[in-house]
Amino acid sequence: MNLFITGTDTDAGKTTVSAWICSNINTKYWKLIQTGNDSDSSIIKLYAPNTKIIQEAYKLKAPLSAYDAATLENIKIDINKFKIKLDNAIIEGAGGILVPITDNYLMIDAIKDTNSKALIVTRAKLGMINHILLTVFALTHKEIPIIGIVICGNIENNIKQTIEKFSGVKILSVLQESNNLLDTFKNTPIPEEIKEVLLN
Repeated sequence: MNLFITGTDTDAGKTTVSAWICSNINTKYWKLIQTGNDSDSSIIKLYAPNTKIIQEAYKLKAPLSAYDAATLENIKIDINKFKIKLDNAIIEGAGGILVPITDNYLMIDAIKDTNSKALIVTRAKLGMINHILLTVFALTHKEIPIIGIVICGNIENNIKQTIEKFSGVKILSVLQESNNLLDTFKNTPIPEEIKEVLLN
């Protein structure tokens, strides 16, 4: 089984959470699809140099959905490239779970095809509750197991309680905002629910 890091939307903190886990657990990391000029794999390598990096299935130039970026480059995405045999790996999606990849294939389908459990990542901001509930609803509809939620940024306890009440999903950790991510990673324990997926 693998752990798929999925965000409630773009810039939710997926790569930060992936780096946090990889810096604390000796595992593999696979950025499924990279779009734009960023390199999430390079960020993982910076914060977790011992992590085995698996090359992206696709690297696309435009900072758009995989579907639109591939269309611009006239690239036909082969979804079979997402069905490689992996175990105990961190797999990071691109954007939210309903981002289109091909005409008939969304990011949520890749979670299923990679034999993964989902970890929902969200940034603490206005609108996050709605985005979390929509993400949970979609994953549940597809019968994809959700191990929990990680929040990036500062959040009040009452908001955490609201999220857990209406989503039915446990908040596993809150990664506080910091100018020194290495210290944050070092001082924030990895929850047992994450360890159970990656270390068994």
